[in-house]
Amino acid sequence: MIPTRSRAGLFGLPATFFGFVAAVAFSDIGDSFRVLALDLWYFELTAGREGARLTLLLATVLPALFLAPVAGAVADRFDLRTVFIVTTALRGILSFGLAAAAAAGGPGIHSTVLVAAAAIAGVFFASSAFVFVPRLVQRDMLPRANGILESTTWALASVGPALGAGAYAMWGPAPSFAVDGVSFLVTAALFARILPKTTDAESSTPARRRARIRLGVDALASTVRGIPPAARYLAGHRFALGLLLASYGVTITAGTNAYALIFLVSDDLRLPSEVLGLVLSWNGIVAVIAALTVGFVVRRSRMPLVFVVCLALFAVAQVVMGAAPNVTVLLVGVALSALVNAPYNIAVTTLFQTSIDDQFLGRVEGLDTAVESLLRIAVLLGAAAVVTLWGARAAVIASAGVAMILLVAGVLLMARRRAAATDAGRR
Repeated sequence: MIPTRSRAGLFGLPATFFGFVAAVAFSDIGDSFRVLALDLWYFELTAGREGARLTLLLATVLPALFLAPVAGAVADRFDLRTVFIVTTALRGILSFGLAAAAAAGGPGIHSTVLVAAAAIAGVFFASSAFVFVPRLVQRDMLPRANGILESTTWALASVGPALGAGAYAMWGPAPSFAVDGVSFLVTAALFARILPKTTDAESSTPARRRARIRLGVDALASTVRGIPPAARYLAGHRFALGLLLASYGVTITAGTNAYALIFLVSDDLRLPSEVLGLVLSWNGIVAVIAALTVGFVVRRSRMPLVFVVCLALFAVAQVVMGAAPNVTVLLVGVALSALVNAPYNIAVTTLFQTSIDDQFLGRVEGLDTAVESLLRIAVLLGAAAVVTLWGARAAVIASAGVAMILLVAGVLLMARRRAAATDAGRR
């Protein structure tokens, strides 16, 4: 394990945290190139656009459905530094594989397998990163830490898609995948240098190595056994259940947008598909300001209110985007969504990290990711059907209605938990 809750430094956060942010930021630069290049590559160079789009998105989601609980348990029990280095290096190698595939021709089964493999590595990385931050910083500093992470991510998201669209238009997808591969390998090297080794990891005697192997086998076996207790813990935690239920509205709107937005740009607004990169960059520019504001200004006690307001505004943004008659109105809807996206992510992450016991955090996050992945698959299938039958506008607007229903149900569940806690306190 990486040392927990280190001594405070800049902005009340430890230096190791900023090293982690810098490494993640470097990988995000290349990642934005890869994601957009994949979107355009599958959309433009395949005969059946709807089927190709669905295949690509399912390849990125299905691994989380089956592996997220295991990844969460690994995050609870294994050395996070090792997980970060191995998964990041593997994603870099797979990105070079995509570059070779793109140089050889169009997308196919081989490229989809590479995308799925990278998604598997990403599941393990994401679960470990989620657990890493609350172990490193004080709980009162979590909104600030999450705000810095969120603003850094969106700052790069404001540049990467536009650059990726330009690179794709000039050179095709292969250079974008190569840039992503380089960024991941450099990030793996940064993790190896920045994150401190544990005492066990530094031990090199044969006896210590054999002991670590035995412990690893035992821990792997106990990983699966540790998932049912986490599920029982979550089932009895009404606040967390309500939080997750409401948050699944964002899963629905985001999944719908992931599938339908490129069709809205290309078919309804009749713009080049590369414009999607500019739309995503605009989304990132607006989100940076919001992330910094919430992370540094809003206190942890106000996070529930931020969470609920943001979810309601998400639904409004969906309606604006779905009904947009031109790209200007579309950008207004995107801006509104971006303004609430970063605050929402900070709020839901902080509330989740502070409401779940540390010993269950990784496993509960893994269960949540698995459920979210299953829901996302259903959303992608539904969005594909709606886009095919009634168009992208109908899909985007319908997702807003479903999100509002989940928000109301989730808030009622959270309020019941809070009311029960208040009654218990009076007694």
